[in-house]
Amino acid sequence: MNDVFAEARRLGLNGGAAAAVDAKQVSAVASLLGYSAAPDAGSGHGTGGLVRYRIHWFHFEPLAVSRLSASGCWVPVEEGMRPSDRRLRRAEKAGWRILYALGIDFGMTEVEAGPNGAVPLAVDPFPETDEALLARYRQALERFRAAWIRECGRTTPAVLGADPEFLLKSASGRVVPASAFLPRRGSAGCDLVRIGERALYPLAELRPEPSPDPRRLVVHIHKALRTAASHIPDRPDLQWVAGGMPARGFALGGHIHLSGVWLNVFLLRALDNYLALPVALVEDGRASARRPRYGVPGDFRLKPHGGFEYRTLPSWLVSPRVAKGALALASVIADRYRELDRMPLSDPDCLRAFLEGDKAKLSAAVRPLLAELRRLPEYDRHERMIEPLFAMIARGESWDESRDFRAGWKIPVRLPDSDEAVIH
Repeated sequence: MNDVFAEARRLGLNGGAAAAVDAKQVSAVASLLGYSAAPDAGSGHGTGGLVRYRIHWFHFEPLAVSRLSASGCWVPVEEGMRPSDRRLRRAEKAGWRILYALGIDFGMTEVEAGPNGAVPLAVDPFPETDEALLARYRQALERFRAAWIRECGRTTPAVLGADPEFLLKSASGRVVPASAFLPRRGSAGCDLVRIGERALYPLAELRPEPSPDPRRLVVHIHKALRTAASHIPDRPDLQWVAGGMPARGFALGGHIHLSGVWLNVFLLRALDNYLALPVALVEDGRASARRPRYGVPGDFRLKPHGGFEYRTLPSWLVSPRVAKGALALASVIADRYRELDRMPLSDPDCLRAFLEGDKAKLSAAVRPLLAELRRLPEYDRHERMIEPLFAMIARGESWDESRDFRAGWKIPVRLPDSDEAVIH
């Protein structure tokens, strides 16, 4: 192993990675992530056919990309060509997901991609490099080191934001498009879903004002819910539902935004293990249907303001207890993740249990995590927000995403066969 890779390991990257990852491991984890089928070959080599890529990564960043030519040679892909190549975008997404799921933070992925899918084929945590590629790894390592030093010196708390989604359902169970009532912009609006070439806006989405205090963020969420209620008719046949998949084919997210904190693999893995796993223990059994297409570990998106959006969670609007617990945990984790080193999701059996919603297998893995969180200094400050969620876990409770969630948030609800709006 050369000096660059050795130094990266000393910084904690690729800490548990073996010198080689065999094809069987790659295939097994790829299958869990939904990459078990061969990609659509389209019309053969060329615009619509399969292309095999090799992508070198260092901590989220693709450093170099090459493609296998018809003559069997690996040809570099020019940087300017990558944004317009749909197959390459699919290959990069699949390559990063398999790398992350295997607990690897730098290395090479080999992926075969077509216009409608991609399949990871191979992973090498410590690939051979020429001098030019090694220089790219070295530069990426120095960028990582500088950012890590800045992050370790951070003294301000992370700022939290969110954009949780919900659905409107009629008495017959039909989804009523949120765009019928809500604007596209604002603190309560509708969200885009693409079906083929069509752009639809069936989802309702809250965009509360951010805050470094999770209590304050919950107040802003409640305000956004009241704004939504001012736009949506108070009809007894119109139900507000949230969770993971309260209607078949409609996967909902409880995205949490974090800014003022540097996105790195240690933080991302802490969010997966110390936040997503506890939430999974209280989710409705139907919520796991959104995975693995949505809500896999490590699902994030960079935001224009400089922060990032953690996208693994389902919509925690189902219950104020779940919402408060999830947001407070995110705050604690963002400020203390360097002390949280248990990573049960690195075990393929735990990963499978999470993706499939097997709570019996997850429960034993989560209990030590909760005890560890309770020992953190920040936990005492947020105990009143977090303990109701932990109590749900202890009692084996789950939310019911077929229920109208407005009552829990003290939003007026007009019951069927009643002329009066009531607050529970």
